[in-house]
Amino acid sequence: MIFLANRANLDKRTLLSRLHNRLQTQVSTEGSPVEQVWYHMSTGNKTGVRATIAAPIFLTRSYPVDEAELQISFDFPQDYAYDFYKVQWVEPERDLMIGWHQDETHMSLGECHLQIDHRGETVQREEAEFLDSHPLNVFEQRIDGLVSVLDELRWENDRPSIPEHAIR
Repeated sequence: MIFLANRANLDKRTLLSRLHNRLQTQVSTEGSPVEQVWYHMSTGNKTGVRATIAAPIFLTRSYPVDEAELQISFDFPQDYAYDFYKVQWVEPERDLMIGWHQDETHMSLGECHLQIDHRGETVQREEAEFLDSHPLNVFEQRIDGLVSVLDELRWENDRPSIPEHAIR
């Protein structure tokens, strides 16, 4: 259970440190899919957390690639009543990215959308469930949902997609 008090006191640096520490503790755990964790930096500031993931272990099944990268970022813009985040699964080998973006872009889809990029272009973007809870809780929910989304990933004519019913 995650204690949701003092959410207003949570800043980006503290949150990223907590996410990094949570993932880092799994690196040395036997059977963990997390292989490596680091901060994504921009001009000397932490902007996100990234982790190398053993895809077959994470999904508990065979998978077309051995490694993927989990990319997580959060922001707390003063001009919006909700938190922004990106939780993305990136497969460099297949030039594939699947992720939830809760931000100010594509407002016609609501505050949150699931996006699939392949070979440098967006191939699918669908409205997704808006999550307005503590960022650590959001992270847990999106990681749990990632397994389901990846299980539903389909390829037709070398183009990835996820059926609308599988997007949450």
